[in-house]
Amino acid sequence: MSTLWQDVELKKRDRLYGKTKADCTVIGAGMAGLMTAFELEKRGFSVVVLEAGRTASGATAKTTAKITAQHGLIYDKLTSKHGLSSAKLYFESNTQGIDKYERLIREMNIDCDFKRMPAYIYGKNSAYEIRKEAQAADKIGAMYKYTSRTSLPFEVKGALRFENQAQFHPLRFVKAICENLQIYENTPVIDIEDGKVTTMQGEVQTHYIVNTTHYPIINLPGLYFLRQHQERSYCVGVKTEKRLDGMYLGIDEVKSFRNYEEGIIIGGEKHRTGNNSEGGCLCRLRDFANKCYPKGELVSEWSNQDAMTHDGVPFIGRFSVFAPRMFVATGFNKWGMSLSSVASDLIADLICGKKNEYEKLYTPNRVKLRASFSSFAVDAGYSVKGLAEGLLSSKEKRCTHLGCRLKENKDEGTLECPCHGSQFDRDGRVVFSPANKDIRRDE
Repeated sequence: MSTLWQDVELKKRDRLYGKTKADCTVIGAGMAGLMTAFELEKRGFSVVVLEAGRTASGATAKTTAKITAQHGLIYDKLTSKHGLSSAKLYFESNTQGIDKYERLIREMNIDCDFKRMPAYIYGKNSAYEIRKEAQAADKIGAMYKYTSRTSLPFEVKGALRFENQAQFHPLRFVKAICENLQIYENTPVIDIEDGKVTTMQGEVQTHYIVNTTHYPIINLPGLYFLRQHQERSYCVGVKTEKRLDGMYLGIDEVKSFRNYEEGIIIGGEKHRTGNNSEGGCLCRLRDFANKCYPKGELVSEWSNQDAMTHDGVPFIGRFSVFAPRMFVATGFNKWGMSLSSVASDLIADLICGKKNEYEKLYTPNRVKLRASFSSFAVDAGYSVKGLAEGLLSSKEKRCTHLGCRLKENKDEGTLECPCHGSQFDRDGRVVFSPANKDIRRDE
């Protein structure tokens, strides 16, 4: 399934053969990895970026490309479970992330359809949660407006509008910032250790390692596979003359809307990766789009995957207390554009030994039992069941990560791991981590 962003042709890069050296090695050439590599080079480090496939071909190519600090009902949740100071820091860091995009786009004269516009969350059936989020927005100092009038093709009970957010064309932005980066494509990493990254046909001797592979591909240290799960969602592009006055996200029906050049992108129908054996997600989303814009033309459809942390806050910082020169950015909870910007500055500051006021909020080494226990229990249940079923399965039905039983996604014809979210295409090739080995059909 192609996306609306893949009209941009990025230059092909060579594989890594043999040995090379760099101050910093970034694993993963998505938005987070590229922005971090760009920031580190700007600060004087030599950087190598290793990508298992093509540059920005994963989640970055499949995003809705909203750059916003309004992440659903996040501020009411953060205020109640993490405290008001954490909610304020989260808002400030993501607002600065938007500003960084605008600054880079202006300084580099990047033509990527960047546009400041409001972002709304809305309740179609009830305004109760929207009003609670409005109260939290007031406490953190956000510029907001509560309303029940929107440009959506249906009525809502209430909506919360954040001013001065943004949207853009992600691959046009990527093409500009990665132009001078040293990137090796089709170079999957097979081993990581202190001071060295090993690939299929080479290795990098390095001082710092930054993991931005969407979901970490190594289990120890860190245990990230126990601390987050993955979800899939779907998008359709509708060619229409209708336009919206901002970006929208539904809270009760969980549908996303934003303009693009010739129409509107609608997203939704989320499910835990590995839980779509019946199919029908794309069909339901098409029907919804046709109902919203009956005169529109469906011109594109695609899916994406997101890593979801138990407490709702990403992991950005030192990979583990046992790996002080290794760093990570994962668990963006569907908001990878603004948080990639946050991660680029935070990780670069840590490598430079510079104080960053957001380090404690995003640290991967935090313990928030109150905010995450129920989610952990659900994920643990999936893992136990998946591992037990995997023991009774043939090898071609097991995930190459930890051996969980793979499930078919009927909408996409792929095999997915319900435990930790690895996805494999029809030929058994890895599409999404944490698995980093293909399924061998001949075994």
